[in-house]
Amino acid sequence: MKTKVSLLHTEPSPSLESVCDHVRRCTALIGGLHSFLSRDSRVMVKPNVGTISSPQEARNTDPRVIEAMLLLLKEIQVKKIVIAESSIVGTDTFEAFKAMGIDDLSRRYKTELVDLKKEPSITKRVPSPYVFPSIHVSSRLEKVDVIINLPKLKTIAATPVSMGLKNLKGFLPDKEKKRFHHVHLSRGLADLSQIIKPQFTLIDGIVSSELYEPKETNVLFESRDVIAADSVASRAAGFDPAEIEYLRLASEAGAGTMDRDSLEIVGDSLEETHLDLKQTLDYAEAFAASFPGIKIVEGGPCSGCTGALYFSLKKARTLGLLDKIGDLTLVVGTKVENMPSGENILCIGNCTKKLGGKHFLPGCPFITAEFCDYIEQHFV
Repeated sequence: MKTKVSLLHTEPSPSLESVCDHVRRCTALIGGLHSFLSRDSRVMVKPNVGTISSPQEARNTDPRVIEAMLLLLKEIQVKKIVIAESSIVGTDTFEAFKAMGIDDLSRRYKTELVDLKKEPSITKRVPSPYVFPSIHVSSRLEKVDVIINLPKLKTIAATPVSMGLKNLKGFLPDKEKKRFHHVHLSRGLADLSQIIKPQFTLIDGIVSSELYEPKETNVLFESRDVIAADSVASRAAGFDPAEIEYLRLASEAGAGTMDRDSLEIVGDSLEETHLDLKQTLDYAEAFAASFPGIKIVEGGPCSGCTGALYFSLKKARTLGLLDKIGDLTLVVGTKVENMPSGENILCIGNCTKKLGGKHFLPGCPFITAEFCDYIEQHFV
């Protein structure tokens, strides 16, 4: 039997009512929630709420999608629902929930709201490891029967796309997140896919995140198989999933399927879905495109520094600082071996302290306000 992936287009700027209708239809196309859970199931809703940002910035899962899922669960009269997340390193998860209005959603729908950073971790053995024989994950996984995975469709710099499988990184404690980036992110994700297998994945592509900027794409993807969902959404975004290393490795490890002949796409046509999201070859290229005049010398920074740097540069631009400084070189990551030469060079994050640069901003990750203050004091 083929693995089903549902695909539905929404109208531009859909209302909450319309989003709820599309989520209901999309879910029905793959058998409905009742096919794998009951009112007595302990359900965890796992959105992507990695950063403190507004819904309009499209950095996190659309609250309308989360609410639509809560409505479906309440229709089945599910008694135990938890909304859980662990934001990127250095970010307060509850502040991120609040900025997105998810704390209000949780109150209205009477769910538990959990910051996974504050939960103890357990160690899980990886059956066929690529890089990590075992991984530390949240102990909350042992307290639920069903994981409903609600990622945002993104193109980013650390990996070509960020969707269902990468959203599972939120189950890692911060120390483990750093280890993934410092060792091998894609192989680590493939290892993670073998120990955390959500029962349902709905990819929010209503407003996608295109290299950290919002782009209205008006599409939803759903599947019981996270790899299948990611692979179909990747094709729609203009990628060959076989060239996305962590998807290919996860599929080869048996965590899911991305073979087109093994998939049945129901709903709207994949061939007529062309999202044309911008993609980048590397982290430095992505930031150069967004912030002309800023040069990045990078050595495999973690997502904490990646996110902090993006928001710091965006804030500095809003304050008019970038227009005043001209060219600026930023050095970030653990694997930078040689300090670049020239003026206007700032090493950021604790990982770059060893380089001994004249200008250094500490932090793991560093703080946006301190970044802007340092720029204003030393480079303006």
